[in-house]
Amino acid sequence: MNESGFFQFLNHWWNLPYLVMLGLVAVFFVLQFVGMAGGDHDADAHEHDVEAAANAGFGWQEVLSFFGVGRVPLMVVWVTFCMFAGFTGIFFNSTIFVNHGGVYPSWGYVASPGASFLVGLVAVRIFSRLAARFVDVGGHGPTRKHELSGKRGIVASLELDARFGEVRVRDARGNELLLHGRLHRDEPALKRGQKVVLVDYDPERELFWVTKSPEEEEGKRP
Repeated sequence: MNESGFFQFLNHWWNLPYLVMLGLVAVFFVLQFVGMAGGDHDADAHEHDVEAAANAGFGWQEVLSFFGVGRVPLMVVWVTFCMFAGFTGIFFNSTIFVNHGGVYPSWGYVASPGASFLVGLVAVRIFSRLAARFVDVGGHGPTRKHELSGKRGIVASLELDARFGEVRVRDARGNELLLHGRLHRDEPALKRGQKVVLVDYDPERELFWVTKSPEEEEGKRP
């Protein structure tokens, strides 16, 4: 497919969703370059991602958490998805278009979105895990997770239980961090604003096991 033929191929309507995805990514990077979209993602912006996951219900909590929502900034999730899904869709469409002699088969209307969606989700899963592990996504400094064990914090999500939750804590440098946290199943759920203690970091699940702070019990005593 020569250059003119490729642009004619892109002009078909079934490429539009993928062109929109790639266009959004391109606009985002242009805005980043000119300084209109800041590169820092503060705790409040990250908390909105967490609350969105917390409000989604149990089933969606687990799905969104699996793909990094609440663990890394939403920007990492949607940019990765749009980039990989967009390029996959264009590549898939061009392959079947050429292999069918310039005719787009009807089954492509289902196969193409399915393939691009799948590749996009796999890419999000991989890149969100890499970002959470190797990148200081909150912009707060290089504090190691295990150094935070024993720290006190407060529940930042609407609720913290054995399935989902976020905790706001300050490290030794005074930086405020938002961390993934869980309670053990025998502990009752905690509400936003309640005090907790980070008991131990689980590197496999990339979260902290937490428990209710003794200060909460002391505050209830007459």
